[in-house]
This record gives sequence, structure tokens and C-alpha cells, in this order.
Amino acid sequence: MAIKNYTQTFTIRGEDFEVVAPALFNQNDELIYDQKLDDQAIEIANNAYRSKHGFIFPKEIREFRGKLGISGRDLAALIGFSPTTIVMYENGALPTETNNRHLKNLIANEDTFKTFFESNKSKMSASAKQKVQDYLDKNSIDIDPVSIIKIVDWFRVKNIILQRSDENIEDLTQMKVMKLVYYVQGLSFKWFGKPAFEEPILAWRYGPAVEEIHNLYSGCFTIVEDIKQEIPEETLSNFEDLNNDVSFSKILEFVQSRLGDYSAITLANKTHAETPWLTTNQSNIISNDKIKNYFDENFDSIFSN
Repeated sequence: MAIKNYTQTFTIRGEDFEVVAPALFNQNDELIYDQKLDDQAIEIANNAYRSKHGFIFPKEIREFRGKLGISGRDLAALIGFSPTTIVMYENGALPTETNNRHLKNLIANEDTFKTFFESNKSKMSASAKQKVQDYLDKNSIDIDPVSIIKIVDWFRVKNIILQRSDENIEDLTQMKVMKLVYYVQGLSFKWFGKPAFEEPILAWRYGPAVEEIHNLYSGCFTIVEDIKQEIPEETLSNFEDLNNDVSFSKILEFVQSRLGDYSAITLANKTHAETPWLTTNQSNIISNDKIKNYFDENFDSIFSN
């Protein structure tokens, strides 16, 4: 048995393509069928057809589906294809001209992608639908870091607004806001790949902390007592600026809705069980890479109620 290059011609949709590819031969130099080698030769011919006619390559489909984080079946549903179509295309089958056009437009044109999604999202699984929505949100809006104090002011004003409608809402404390801004930072990395603020987060005894917040409210338990009667113009302006920012309001409202009802001690204990704080030496900076990697990999468990 020997493997050597062999020239053969494949007819693909009425066109002949000459291919030179490895093939298996016996001792009498007779061609022997070998499925793996023959499949490779067919793929070379198919790729020649793709290149000539501008057809999408399997790798392009796999990479795009990887960006979305969904299955081939869900991508097929998104485009309106039959359930196994994408799987076939990813494994080398040539698309029809119509399907090829849809796939190329879907990948290259965001408006086309949104149109397909709006038309077919009801056919997708709930998890896939959320992943696609997250992908669209991430690509349609961006975020630029702001002062940590501005973010703290958002939580302070939010706390007062909530207190005015519910007398059972407790005052926001320095310890609690330290934890909330830590989760804001992690969520910003998860959704936008960027920090929400530039100030470093430290691994203190009671969990992640920001020194600028500690210095501003040193000796204070509640950090909203001074704005209960009247919210200063600058503080209110900070709140409104972030509330009117699509990216920041998305992050802040999410953190508030998922973690805002937790006590400071509960949040501290929660951070003590999480990798960024656990793997950072006392009083050292928790690296942005640690925060980003942890939130990327554990988003669902971090914010599950």
C-alpha cells in the first residue's frame, strides 16, 4: 500500500474541476478506495468551486456561529433553514445559491442579521435567543469608563428613589456599594469587553473594595444621609448622565435588580466565594484579567437569584 498524489476530475454542478490530491494505491499501482482521502479530494474540488463562484466556506460559518455561541440547529432556525442544514454546510456540503446568499448577507450585514433574527427568533431555543440578543446588544452599543464616584452617585440616588416608594429599603452603605461597583465592573467586561471605571479594585478583608470610595466616605456607615432631604445638583447630574447612557443604564439597572436587595454582608460573603478575590493576596489589586475571565465564564451563576 502506498499514498501518492493522484490527478482526477470532479464534476460539480455541471463544471469540471481537476484536483491533485493524495490517494491510496496497492502494490500493483492500482487505485484503492479510501473514504478519508477521497473525501479530502472532494473537499478540494468543492473549495475550488467556492472560490470561483464566491461561495461561503465551512470555516466562515463555524467561526460566525462560534461568535454567537449557538448550535448549528439554532443558527439554521435563525435563518429559516431546515434543522440540519447548517451542520451539513459546516461539514462540507455546498449550499444552494439562495442559501449561500443568505449566509453571506447574514455574516456581512448587521441589518440583514437583525431582520432574520426578528423574523425567526420564535423558532430558536430560549438560551440561543438570549445569546444572539446579547451579541446584538454588545455590537450596537459601547461603553467608555467614567469616574467611580459618578457610579457611586448613581447607586446613592437610586437608593433614595427606592426609599421614597418603600420604607423598608435600608440606607446604602459604603461596604455594600463597594460590592455593587465590583459587579458593575465585571458585567462591563462581560458585555462590552471594557472596564466601567479605571480605579483599581483591591482585595480587602471584607471583599473587593475601591480605595477612592473608602477615602471619600471614611468613618461613614450610611452614604446617603446627606442627600435624603435634598439631592445636590452635581449628584443628581451624575445620576442622570448615567441613567441616560444606554450602556451604563443597562449595566447599572441589571446589577441593581439582581443584587440590590442583598445585604452588604451577603454580598461580601458572595465575593469571598468567587475566584477574583480568592486568588488575590490581601490588599493587592484584583487584576482586570481575573475579573473579566471570571465573569465571562461564570455569568449565569454569578447573577442567578
